[in-house]
Amino acid sequence: MNLLITGASGFIGRNLIESLLASGHNISACIHKTELPFNVKVFKFDYAQMLKVTDWLPYLTGIDVVINCVGIIAENKKHSFDVMQAIAPIALFKACEKTQVKRVIQISALGADDSALVAYHKTKKQADYYLRNSCLEWFVLRPSLVYGGGGKSYKFFQKLSRLPLIPLIGGGEQHIQPVHVDVLIQIIEKSLLMKKVNQTIDVVGPQAISYKDWMIKLRQEQSIHSKPRFVRFPMGLMQFMAKLLKPLNLQLLSKDNLTMLQQNNVGDYLPLKNFLENEV
Repeated sequence: MNLLITGASGFIGRNLIESLLASGHNISACIHKTELPFNVKVFKFDYAQMLKVTDWLPYLTGIDVVINCVGIIAENKKHSFDVMQAIAPIALFKACEKTQVKRVIQISALGADDSALVAYHKTKKQADYYLRNSCLEWFVLRPSLVYGGGGKSYKFFQKLSRLPLIPLIGGGEQHIQPVHVDVLIQIIEKSLLMKKVNQTIDVVGPQAISYKDWMIKLRQEQSIHSKPRFVRFPMGLMQFMAKLLKPLNLQLLSKDNLTMLQQNNVGDYLPLKNFLENEV
């Protein structure tokens, strides 16, 4: 199968390409700066410049399925949520409708729904909405926190868990449902072949866990057996600090990311379980 993968040099994209190559697929990879350690066809451009249908058409010749893995955790001067997660992907989906592309797999995010409060989720939701109402076969996959070797955020949380005093924002009782990148890739690969199309799937772990308990679990996985010590930072204080430090562009310490942390990032695991167990 001929696949076009956007966001190919990101954490999910790299792991996905490695697995898809092993399965015998032909891959065209869209990247911006970071090179890939794979023997695949590479298209190098800035996703933020791909805002028109005509920008995408040359890259879709002979492509069967498009997998959109592009996402940003914070905005900068060149890359906004609106452009990267709504305008550019919608232009891509429109281009797919004009070509022989049969299916699109959109990597969205848990929380990109009617309860969305922040621009990150709202723009993902816009792209999801267009895709669901297109003439294409589609899958919208909404993962929770994706972890695994090579993930920058996972490495960051591992480092936090090793600190003598582990910081907890708002007490650390927020619930998350981390999912390993291998599970997400398994779902993507199944979505390539699944006959029952046009599905939105929340990609979450089997059980919800508090942020505090996840820090404890990460320590155990790193063979740190000493009792963890925590220091709590009230959410109000962190929101004030985020506002104060906004000029420094600290990605993880932003108003939107604190809002997302404050929400319980959880979903129903049963539909995912059924999807994995059903025949293709």
